[in-house]
Amino acid sequence: KKQRIYMRATYNIKTEKKIKLEKSAIELSVKLGRPVKWTEIMEVMIDNFYKDACDIIYTKETEQK
Repeated sequence: KKQRIYMRATYNIKTEKKIKLEKSAIELSVKLGRPVKWTEIMEVMIDNFYKDACDIIYTKETEQK
């Protein structure tokens, strides 16, 4: 079998934002009955909402002009 090589990058997140995500992960873990890491939430946000983030940034930038 071919071995997959995954490239990784790091992202520095402000403590307040990480705490929000960690609290959300704990709440979701209780609801699901399985551990959920804050990084799993980040991955879902990036995979599913990056276009929305681009739209928000674009709207903010163009409204200022």
